Amino acid sequence: MGAVVSSKLATLHELQTIYGLEDALDLIEVSSVDAYNHRDNK
Repeated sequence: MGAVVSSKLATLHELQTIYGLEDALDLIEVSSVDAYNHRDNK
């Protein structure tokens, strides 16, 4: 969950109250793809 918070895709409060586990995993995937795409463009 720290990866989601540190990438600023969601706050800890949002993860605890709004988003479920599947949502959090989707956000981690988004963060991973975004990092890969930014690495590829350099």
